[in-house]
Order: sequence, then C-alpha cells, then structure tokens
Amino acid sequence: MNIQKVHLLNLLNTGTNQYIIPFFQRPYVWLKEDCEILFEDVIETAQANKTNPLKEHFIGTIITKNSNNSSQMTAKYDLVDGQQRMTTFSLLIKALANCVDLNQPNANFLYDNINKSLFFNDAYGKVHYRIMHNRIDTVYFDKVMSSDKNTVFTEPVGKSNILDTYRFFLSKFNGLTNDELLNYNNVVLHKFPAISMVLDAHDDEQEIFDTINSLGVKLTTSELLKNFVFNDSQTQDLYKTYWEDIFESDEETIKFWNTKKTAGRLYRENIDVLLYCYLLIQTQKDVSLEHLFKDYKDWLSGKTTSDKRNFLEGLKIYAEIYASFPSGTELNNLKFDDTEKRFFHVIENLNITTIFPLVLFIYKEVADETERAQCLALLESYLVRRNICRLTTKNYNNLFISIIKSVKGNLITTVFEALQNTLLSYTEDTNRFPDDSDVKNAFANSILSNQHAKETLYIIALYQVKTVLNDVTVLSSNSFSVEHMMPKKWEQNWGSLSTQEEINHRNYKLLTFGNLTIITKNLNSKLRNSAWSNKKTVLQQYSSLPLTTQYTALDDWNESTINQRAEDLETIALQIWKK
Repeated sequence: MNIQKVHLLNLLNTGTNQYIIPFFQRPYVWLKEDCEILFEDVIETAQANKTNPLKEHFIGTIITKNSNNSSQMTAKYDLVDGQQRMTTFSLLIKALANCVDLNQPNANFLYDNINKSLFFNDAYGKVHYRIMHNRIDTVYFDKVMSSDKNTVFTEPVGKSNILDTYRFFLSKFNGLTNDELLNYNNVVLHKFPAISMVLDAHDDEQEIFDTINSLGVKLTTSELLKNFVFNDSQTQDLYKTYWEDIFESDEETIKFWNTKKTAGRLYRENIDVLLYCYLLIQTQKDVSLEHLFKDYKDWLSGKTTSDKRNFLEGLKIYAEIYASFPSGTELNNLKFDDTEKRFFHVIENLNITTIFPLVLFIYKEVADETERAQCLALLESYLVRRNICRLTTKNYNNLFISIIKSVKGNLITTVFEALQNTLLSYTEDTNRFPDDSDVKNAFANSILSNQHAKETLYIIALYQVKTVLNDVTVLSSNSFSVEHMMPKKWEQNWGSLSTQEEINHRNYKLLTFGNLTIITKNLNSKLRNSAWSNKKTVLQQYSSLPLTTQYTALDDWNESTINQRAEDLETIALQIWKK
C-alpha cells in the first residue's frame, strides 16, 4: 500500500492516470449546500494565500487501486473512495475553464491550461477523460466534460446532480477576469491536498471500506453492502438486474431510495429501511439499524454465489413492494375509503415505522387485494386502539417479529385469519388488542399528544363526511390543527369554580378527546380564550366538519358536554376501528 500526501495537481495532471469509478459505487449525490461549502473553502483559501502562501485546505483521503485493465496508453486506477470529491473538483475546474473570456489575449492558451486537468492524450492523440463514470452519471458527466463556453443544457434543475453542481460553479465564476480564474485554478490544484492511498491488486478494499466506516466516515449501509456483495467477481454479473435496475435506474429512483424517513427515533434512507426490513423478515430476529451492515456481513458470511443470488432476488421483490407503498404527497389528501392510503397515513403520523417488516411480509404473502385490505384495516384498528388507550410502543419491534413468526406458523386458511387469531390471542398490556370498554374509557380520560389526537380526529372526520350528504369527501390533514373547544386559559371568560378539586377536574377534562377538535386555521389568543358565546361562532367559521359544527349550537360548553361529546366520538371510533 502506497500512502502519501498529494495535491490535486498530482492526481489530475500526472501522465496517463485515469480513475475508473466502479460500477457498484453510489451515484453522485452532492447538493447545492455541499457545493456552497466547497466554494467558500476555495475563496477563503485563495484569500489566505495572499498573506500566507503555505495555507492549505485538506480534503481527506482518496483511495485508489491498481486496475488490471491498465494498458500502455492509460494507467488505470479503480477509485475506491473519493469519487464524490474528485467528481466535484472536476466539475468546478470545468466551470472555471468555460468561464474564460476567449476574446482576451492568450485566452485560448489559458483555456487549454485549465482544461488539461480533465483530459489527456495518448500516444496516438486519442482524448481520455481523467475520470470515467459508470452507470447513470456517465451521460451527464461526459456532457459537461465535452462542453464549452457556448453549451446550453436544457435539462431542468433537479434532473441531474452532476449538471446542477456544474451550473452552480458556473454561476459563481461567471464574470470573473481571466487572471482571477487562473488564480482559483492554481489554488484548487496546489492548495487542496489529500492523503492518497494506492492499493495493490492483492489488497482488500472491502476491509479498507469497513475501517473507514468504523472511524466515522458516513457510508450508508446500502453503500457498504453493495460494495461487499458485488466486489465478488462471481456476483458482478448480477449487479444490473438486481441492484442498478431497482435502486439506480434513473435520478427519480435514486432520489426515492435516498429520501429519509423516521425509523423509530432515527432518520434513515428508504433503502436502509428496506434492508432492515428484509433482514428482519429473513432471520425473524431483532436487527439493529446502527449495526445493520455488520449484521448483513454476519448473515451473508459463508453463503455461496447461489445463496447471494437468492438474497438479491428476494431483495428485488421486497424493493418493488416497498416502492409501491403510498408515501409523501400521495398521502396529502384522503377519503375514508382509501383503505391503503389511510393505513400508511396512520402509521406515518403515529410514527410506527417499526411495523414495516410485517407490512412487507403481508404484501409479499397476500396477492388478493381484498384480503390485503382486510389485513391493513385490522392492523390499523389494533394500532389506533392501542394509541388511544396509551398502551406502550416500546416493544413494537419485537412484537412485530413475533407476529410474523406466528402468522407464518399458523396459516390455517388465510393470512388475514392467522393475523386476526394472533392479535386476539395477546393478553398483556405490551401486546393486547384493547376491548371496546378500553376505548370508551380512553375517550373519556386519555390525554394524547396533539399529533396523535389530531390523527384520530382526522380519521373520524373522514368517516363523518363519507357518511353524510357532503360535497367534500376528501380532506387534507395538513390543513388542520388541533383546537381546544374550552380553552386552557378559561378562567377569565368561562366563569369561576368553587373548589380546587373542580378546577383540577376541569383542567384535566379540557385536555381529553371530548374537548378537542380540528379546524383549518389557528385561532389567535383572543379568539381562542373568548367566552363560549363568541367562540362557538368562530369555531363554526373555521370548520365545516360535523366533528365541530354539531356542537356549536349548544348554549353552554362544560364538563358535562365534554363527556357527552367523548361518548359520541367513541361510538364513531368503534365503528371505524373494529376488533
């Protein structure tokens, strides 16, 4: 292993060195905020060098490996780690070159001088790019490298991170003098050093990857796993069918799998959530998101090429299922009968993503849409009832594993029946299906967070507008906020009470379901705390939902009416979330 400190000049302007980005590396992911940081580093380093010529900006480690594909014409290296930085600096340098004012003296020479970092000519005069991309980024990277000052890219912003990064630096350097462009190019090439690690053919780059990850470099589970699986020559022919076509087929697909969602108390990319679910389903054991790659390495260790193919085939099936789940803007507007969307809306807003392995398992095992909808409705009832009754979620990851095991082992006739039998068999508070009496008591007495109360009231509102003659049956939960019909600060406008016990009772009851509603606009403090005679008019103004309007004709609002409304809501809830 050859390790030394080098500057970008040594990496980009040396002989016939060419860096090949392996096909299993992740696509280019730098965003505008990343580019802004680098641009500021370039500007600051250039300014500092006016008074301190020794000032440098270290850019980390670049790991390459001698490639077996080298020839007399090109010295090829696999770019094991550092492809994001090397790509970005190449785009930055290309932007500098394309900003040169060619009408100035010797400008063509300056253009060629800056541009030569990105290309070299072999003995026969053939042009080679210093960096060779693979897969989806090739088209856009090559477009930029072959561009000149007059090239116009018609692709919209967001189409390609490669194009967006180039455009960013082009906008920053446009209008600078040729001398300023030359200065920035010299700063980038001479003042941005890296630690270059060149591996021999026998060195294990996977071990290097693992070491980097253990030292805190943010390599995602999917990146590490991809490198681990496809670094084996026996599996490389499986890459396109079982990875690229699924996770990296285009920019939109890449964006989806890189989108983060909550996973318990953590945020994880969709692809890592999928990998977590898949391994949990296969092993039927609790899996740690923090140590997911290690768990995968242990699980895959010793497996044959055939076993790995089976793993990839299974992962592909589950990935296609996962990608079909409603998410994001698809969940913005619902009607009650959208059973599938309603279920995913509920688990997202109740933050119960640990159920995803069980849901994936059900989708895989149940082809019939009617039965699948029955399973989702049953799980929704189970989760919402437990939430309303404030039963613990701490054991949910193990609970859902046990449900998968139980359903697998009790397929009497259908998955739905096995699921129903399993859920109804639980008796402990950690896993039981609350009875109707539990739900009734909870509506009278439970105090939930605003988000969880809002979700319950929102689904009830959807049910109500479905069952009445209403022109609007689709509602957006984003349009609503929770409002207390009797305000928390009731003392000034809602009369006085005789005893501290009555005061305490009122302060408690006004936090329960019977006093909560959802409205389309937050009330200001004056309206929120005004007397019932005024507030009921305002509530009707800001809500057309029966959830609210059925009660705004009442002359008084107090503990008795709160209890009555809680009973009304509980009756509807039991119609929606059946046991």
